[in-house]
Amino acid sequence: MNETTSDDSSEKLRLVLEAASVVGSWVWDIPNDRVTADERFSRSFGIPAQKCEAGIPIAEAFASIYPEDRERVSRDIEDAMARGGAFRCEYRVRNDDGQYHWIEATGHAQLDAQGHPVRFPGVLVDIESRRAAEAERDRVSALLRSFTAAVPGVVYAKDLEGRMLIANHGATELIGKPPEFYLGKTDLEFLEDKGQARQVMLTDQEVMRGGRTVQIEERVDLPDGSERTWLSVKAPLLDEHGNVIGLIGSSIDVSGRKAAEAALLELNRTLEKRISEAVAEREAAQEALRQSQKMEAIGQLSGGIAHDFNNLLAGITGSLELAKLRGQQGRTADVERYLGVAHRAAKKAAALTHRLLAFSRRQPLQPAPTDVNALIGGLEDLIRRTVGPAIALKVDLGAQLSTCLVDPAQVENSLLNLCINARDAVGKAQGTISITTRNETLEQGPGLDAELAPGAYVSICVADDGMGMSADTLAKACEPFFTTKSIGEGTGLGLSMVYGFAKQSGGQVRITSQQGQGTQVHISLPSQSCQAHVVVREPSDHDFTRQWAERTVLVVDDEPSVRLFASEVLSGLGFTVIEANDSQAGLQLLTSDTPIDLLVTDIGLPGGINGRQMADHGRLSRADLPVIFMTGYANPSMFEGEAWRESAAVLVKPFAMDDLIAQVHALLGAASRPLE
Repeated sequence: MNETTSDDSSEKLRLVLEAASVVGSWVWDIPNDRVTADERFSRSFGIPAQKCEAGIPIAEAFASIYPEDRERVSRDIEDAMARGGAFRCEYRVRNDDGQYHWIEATGHAQLDAQGHPVRFPGVLVDIESRRAAEAERDRVSALLRSFTAAVPGVVYAKDLEGRMLIANHGATELIGKPPEFYLGKTDLEFLEDKGQARQVMLTDQEVMRGGRTVQIEERVDLPDGSERTWLSVKAPLLDEHGNVIGLIGSSIDVSGRKAAEAALLELNRTLEKRISEAVAEREAAQEALRQSQKMEAIGQLSGGIAHDFNNLLAGITGSLELAKLRGQQGRTADVERYLGVAHRAAKKAAALTHRLLAFSRRQPLQPAPTDVNALIGGLEDLIRRTVGPAIALKVDLGAQLSTCLVDPAQVENSLLNLCINARDAVGKAQGTISITTRNETLEQGPGLDAELAPGAYVSICVADDGMGMSADTLAKACEPFFTTKSIGEGTGLGLSMVYGFAKQSGGQVRITSQQGQGTQVHISLPSQSCQAHVVVREPSDHDFTRQWAERTVLVVDDEPSVRLFASEVLSGLGFTVIEANDSQAGLQLLTSDTPIDLLVTDIGLPGGINGRQMADHGRLSRADLPVIFMTGYANPSMFEGEAWRESAAVLVKPFAMDDLIAQVHALLGAASRPLE
């Protein structure tokens, strides 16, 4: 039974060995240097079977090994005997027909208790076909490498995991690393831009899953940091059975083409823009013509209105003459009332008439050689008080030749109008208004109105950093009666008056503005080579009635002339006047024991606090103290709250003597009169 089982096992082993392409087996008795082998071994090594069965020295077996392989085989055997255990080596051996063929020797070096090699069994496996296949693979790979190297652009192949199998020189230049760095790795492992790498790998996986060729544009960052666009064609890599085993791809740099396409697109856009601009210029010219015609028609209309107003003024001035005559005759019952009404009406009518006539260019100007720089310098303090302390006023009188033949009163009115408009444009926020003068030579063209002659001009520019105007508002800015202010805050004749005055004086007005970036108004007046002439008007004398004797008033203002004016008026009413030139000096007097029956103060004061704050501190100890605020710019928010609804009044500079006297009487004669 045992013998039968042993025979069966041997037969099974033989069949297994034959099926595994085993071409021999051996046992090497190392101490006695005897290699015993079977018949297949003898055929593989070309040694007679009888000698192999009887045993041969290892050197005799080595004689059949290919000479170039012997040293390597000997070294591998020595390594196996030194450590003991498995041995595996591929080499060429000469068989019994005298031909060399590839075999794989697999054995096991056995050691004794002292670690000396004593026995070395093993088997031989024929690997000739496998080596031939590997050689063919290497040949094809070399051919593929040669082919890919010769193809321009970028050529590569990847496996199913996205690992780079092969790539040409173009791919190496694109990656910026040598082939040994990126071969066998994925894009995520060798590309520095990980987001870019993930996108490339995602596209590759979609191609392999879809099983079809795709063409795609990909953005790639080169090693030098520049950005390029590549047109890539990617297709699944198939084996002989049609199964997807990877991906092949090629890419070419199309950045130049993309740039050319972008340039062409930009050219088309530019061409469209030019056409649009040409159409817009033509429409603007037509609009300018319509505007000119409209302005001329409105000028004629305003001239007729001015004529009617002059008739009204003639009646008013006649009434004044009659009132004066009645006063001389002693018939004074209604003289004062008629004089006040006539005076106020005449001032309003005259102001409106001047603006209308200025726009229509029919006003009777009184031109005189005027030094524009000197005129503006004389108005600077007035303008500062008019625009208010919250706004910074910058004056740069840079014109070297600043004499013009103009009506100086109209220049003053125009400048004040523009500064008031600028103040309103800045609003409650802190801002800047600048007044500059420059000499300029205007040539025929877009910078000069068609009806004006080229030549030397003096330019007056009033600029602000306020809200600015939209294009639609800017186009209507000089139209009469057009205003963006609320009802009652403006007549809409300010800019039209400036426009008309400049035109009638042989000049022009140019306005530039942009919403959120402010407005610049340029008045260009013809320059004259002569000396300026300035007319100074002497103030009229007034009579006063002393009604408030034994009363004391504190006048606080940093401007001496304002203090003088207010003090003279109040002294004439019988007050004892105490003056202070800043808020700290005024506050010291208010918090002292000095009797004070009335406070008259500017709002914008030096000294660290303003007039309103000074009055607040003063009323802590003088709760019923009446206050008259003088200001060039009255901010309503400064007087909010119940504390300032009584016993307080506001005078906007410049104010008339009668206005001050009226407020004094109103406050001291009716202490509960609310603040308007």
